Amino acid sequence: MDWQLAISRNRDALLRIIAALFALAGLAEGQTAATLPRHIYSAILHVLRPAESAVRRLIIISARALIHKFGDSLQNSSPDVLKTKSQWWTELSKQSTKFPTFPLIDPLKRFAPFDEHVHARAQRSIPRISLPGIFDPVFRVPLDLSADDPINAATIFRRLMAIKRALENLSAQARRLARWQAHSNAALQNKVPFKPRRVSPYRPGCPPGTRVKRKHEVDHVLRECHLLMLDMFAEPNTS
Repeated sequence: MDWQLAISRNRDALLRIIAALFALAGLAEGQTAATLPRHIYSAILHVLRPAESAVRRLIIISARALIHKFGDSLQNSSPDVLKTKSQWWTELSKQSTKFPTFPLIDPLKRFAPFDEHVHARAQRSIPRISLPGIFDPVFRVPLDLSADDPINAATIFRRLMAIKRALENLSAQARRLARWQAHSNAALQNKVPFKPRRVSPYRPGCPPGTRVKRKHEVDHVLRECHLLMLDMFAEPNTS
């Protein structure tokens, strides 16, 4: 399997998609705007979520050989050293920098209790009845939303900039992920005091942003990147 060719092909496809998102917003690559119309904001978000998942899987593939390299340097580290390095990693990730940092780990799935869904459905099914002097009205007046309403776009542009920078330097992102994975593996092997921690950068099951009906190019790219990642873990590592 020519992994470099597979990474390069999907990376180029994702760069084209990100460039198209900037063009959709009416901006040159790297520029930002304070707000976006609601319909453009929704269209960008519709593509951005699966694109982020695809980039994470490219980074995981790129970091495969590096994890063993960093792992060998941490194999004989003491629990105190690992704890210090873990704290340093946490503080570094929380520091605000000039450029946004691409998140290397998939967000976890949200499992809402059944009662919450029933409660939300019951709120939407309140009858539209008003009794003058008693209930006036008993239902909420629906908001008059327009497709051209301005939406704060600061967060979405930071995500666009983060994914663009990650694609332009996959090797640096692979080193970040390899360090994180090596510290996590070493902490488990050296029995560092337990605390809730992620042991894998990707979550089980379908990746975030997966759609059953693949209508956009990014859906096909995400599927290919996810299958490549699964094939990589199934193939013996001879690095």
